[in-house]
Amino acid sequence: MGPKYKHLLSPLKIRNFVLKNRIAASNSLPHFLQGPEPYPADSVIAHYENKAKSASIVTCMGINNFTRGKQLPMHLDFGHFPDYDLYDTNCQNYLLQLADAIHYYDSIACMGIFVGPPSAYPLMKAKTSEGPGGPPPMQPAISPFEQADAFQAPPPAEFDIEMIPAHEPCTFYTEEQLDQIADSYAEQAGLLQMLDFDMISIHMCYRANLPARMMSPVTNQRTDQWGGTLENRMRFPLMVLERVRQKVGPNFLVEIQWSARDIEGGYTLDETVAFLNEAKKYIDIVQLRAAEVDHAHPISFNLEETPFLHYAAYVKERVDGLVVATIGGYHYLDSCEQALAEGKADLIYAARAFISNPDYGQLLLEGRADDVVPCLRCNKCHGRGEHDPFVSVCSVNPIIGLEHKISRMKSNPSKGGKRVAVIGGGPAGMRCAMYLQDRGHVPVIFEASDALGGAIKHADYAPFKWTLKDFNHFLIHQMEKRHIEVRLNTKATPEMVAAEGFDVVISALGAVSAKPPIAGLEQFTFAPETFYHPEAVGENVVIIGGGEVGVEAGINLAQRGHKVTVLEMRGRLAADSTAIHYYSMFQEAWEKEENFTGITSAKVTRVEGSTVYYVDAEGVEHGLAADTVVVSAGMKPLKDEALAFYGAAPEFYMIGDCKKPATIQQAMRAAYAAAQRI
Repeated sequence: MGPKYKHLLSPLKIRNFVLKNRIAASNSLPHFLQGPEPYPADSVIAHYENKAKSASIVTCMGINNFTRGKQLPMHLDFGHFPDYDLYDTNCQNYLLQLADAIHYYDSIACMGIFVGPPSAYPLMKAKTSEGPGGPPPMQPAISPFEQADAFQAPPPAEFDIEMIPAHEPCTFYTEEQLDQIADSYAEQAGLLQMLDFDMISIHMCYRANLPARMMSPVTNQRTDQWGGTLENRMRFPLMVLERVRQKVGPNFLVEIQWSARDIEGGYTLDETVAFLNEAKKYIDIVQLRAAEVDHAHPISFNLEETPFLHYAAYVKERVDGLVVATIGGYHYLDSCEQALAEGKADLIYAARAFISNPDYGQLLLEGRADDVVPCLRCNKCHGRGEHDPFVSVCSVNPIIGLEHKISRMKSNPSKGGKRVAVIGGGPAGMRCAMYLQDRGHVPVIFEASDALGGAIKHADYAPFKWTLKDFNHFLIHQMEKRHIEVRLNTKATPEMVAAEGFDVVISALGAVSAKPPIAGLEQFTFAPETFYHPEAVGENVVIIGGGEVGVEAGINLAQRGHKVTVLEMRGRLAADSTAIHYYSMFQEAWEKEENFTGITSAKVTRVEGSTVYYVDAEGVEHGLAADTVVVSAGMKPLKDEALAFYGAAPEFYMIGDCKKPATIQQAMRAAYAAAQRI
């Protein structure tokens, strides 16, 4: 009997390489793992090493071409991206170690080449120096690709690096510069081949670098042989790929990341087909992506699980002799298997699946689809919100950012056998119970309401919360599957816990919605309640508080036909949302709702009857009529109630919102850390 996921687990031969399965790790890296080192830090190597346990290809990031040391805004996470120095022999040692770690797990070591701003195209040239008699005669630099004589080391020869501008308009570049840039790509590919990488993945998406901009009629305004017609616009990216293949030869894999279709006014899907039928002479894999960078990282407001599969299916029917890879939203094993089984793609690329599930490959091998932890698509692995910590995290995997040191952070191996009372059946309580059971303890959950889920139960009632709903149902299913004792409709007391003789008590009581001190605010509804009972909300709604929860409540009500105005005292709505690959799409979601209006820099002063008064940025007071006033002004932790359980058992811990209002990520980290200490 074969494996359950026979297509996902089937090997794939490309040139002289054999991929161990059909699921690959795309070019991704939690943004704060790398320090100032110009080479892969241990934290980065550990992260990619863990991916290699599962993925057939591990695509690394870090060749951004001299962005390191730029004085970028410190609060923007892309300023913390790695940028490895391919031209420094000491840095090359660590790149070799990275490739070696990936090879240990029989995975293809791939490096992505992304030339994002601010950066330049490097190219080696002969070292020159000015002397009294003028410049010395030019001596060619010794190429790192030339073989030394078997009995004599080559003489030392330094080189300079010419930096060719990377982000000028297409019309800026001379033919000589275009030629140099093609050589730069080839030179970097050759260096990576020398450093034992098996493959490069060249970023040609989103009009973000010169090959992509030269292909797009939106950005390519040239009127010479490099612009205008499709044949001319293809000329430069094809020259780059031809030059790369000439450098690396046949025993090396070349992939491009390609926007399958451009934005409005750009190239079409059929033009992509025409391009790929030429490019396949030089490349082995095409990874088909969205037209825009943020949309390529779909969030829960995109209700399609895998929104870009149709691109791969279209291209696969029309381009022979090329491995067609699909990317964007791939997480659930059944969906990945189906895409391959139906012949719509040859290879599945994922990023967040490997981040949210450190044992993704083992779950695949064992066919354990219901144990795959759902990704929230919050994109916190990419970046951070206004008040999130400057560390790399995953909302559902508590060890992301700690992979290189978690073994020493854990307590001694558990002896197991302790009975643990977990007070509260929200996400922190449920996840902690799972970790406790994994360590051999016997958890019992006390939940005062009639259902598990706590603060995330509302996700069942809004279509755009489907990823959070999946996560909540995953946790509940695990409680049932693991036969963890859950006592619903049971409001635990310290006396009750003490009477049963538990060894440990963990308070996970959560928090309650906070009422702001606004004069006249008496008749109102808290934002979470509007998800459960939208029928109790009037036609005209004013929401006080335009953070993430308030805006989501507003979108939900607007979609149900209510006229919603959200008042936010800060300068923008949902200010705490993840900035990278999330905020723009979240903003699109509320802006497309005709019944939704957001007003920022609005300080609510009072409520009189059915009118909400606020002062705008200029100090002018306004009044809004409201059938229902909704409050979304943060949470109040049940700290005193949680502390009351101290002394009910020999050991006591507090996790989640009862300590201080927390995100899902913070709750999961606290749940894991507490369980590891018991």
